[in-house]
Amino acid sequence: METIDFRTLSIFVTTCRLMSLTQCAEELGLPKSTVSKAISKLEDQLQARLLERSTRKIEITDAGRVTLRRASLLVEEFKSLREDVRDIEQQVQGLLRISAPFAMGSYLAQYILPPFLQQWPKAQVSLELSNVFDDLFIQGMDLAIRVGQIADDRLVAKEVGYVTQVLVASPDYLRKHGIPESPEDIRQHNCITAGVAQESSFWTLVSKNTTKSIEVQGNFHCENPETAKKAATGGVGIAQIPVNSMICELEKQELIRILPDWHATYKPIYLVYRSGVNKPKRVSALLDYLLSIKEHFEFGPDHQLCQYQQCPLEPNQNRL
Repeated sequence: METIDFRTLSIFVTTCRLMSLTQCAEELGLPKSTVSKAISKLEDQLQARLLERSTRKIEITDAGRVTLRRASLLVEEFKSLREDVRDIEQQVQGLLRISAPFAMGSYLAQYILPPFLQQWPKAQVSLELSNVFDDLFIQGMDLAIRVGQIADDRLVAKEVGYVTQVLVASPDYLRKHGIPESPEDIRQHNCITAGVAQESSFWTLVSKNTTKSIEVQGNFHCENPETAKKAATGGVGIAQIPVNSMICELEKQELIRILPDWHATYKPIYLVYRSGVNKPKRVSALLDYLLSIKEHFEFGPDHQLCQYQQCPLEPNQNRL
């Protein structure tokens, strides 16, 4: 059966309401010939004469009255559907799927997302943690937070901050092995490495205008900083951990920062999302919110998270 489109039905209903092809054309902003062709098309599809047309007036046939009753309901229902969908899209509600690195998970859950959900209680957030750069198209993500350069030119990436790593170890480890006083001292310690094995064996440390590359060694290697943090908390050795992922550990003094004048190089933090202007309201609202609090994504070595304590050790234990 040939499909009868909404536009044709709308033209027919408007013509019957105004009882004039000319006035219908003016109201809908269409040529009069387009209106006439739409009526003829509908009559061909229904195989019935719907309007009797003359140069001076039109009259609705019996078949036309039946069609008008049904068509009017369909047109109104479609308009209502369109308005309902538009209202939904203009409200901040529905599911938001966010991808972020493991190291960002606790910080986002504790500090960033709660104010947004309090402001928009009908919104729902699914926070999915991964250090792999997911394909946002395939995974169905609304946006991602990523550290490091973005290579996918199909995506929009807006820089919102930066992060660095600092050196930490557990109090127990430092009591047993002493506190390094210079980057070179790290070579004598058990170092927890993360990431690609051959790359993680060298740590690049920065202090003001000085940069040093230190070859480290240790008996524990893992894929991501989150696991390295657990190993450091357990007393395995010294680790380089992103500032933003040590909130609880630094507050509870489960980890102690060492060599406070040194840190790893900075890496940019990006908000990443699919291009296109027709975003649901919930996505636009979340983007606007995150961009308005960019200062919360600046994790430098002097961040307040790093200022909780000095190393709680006896002076004679602060030496190798």
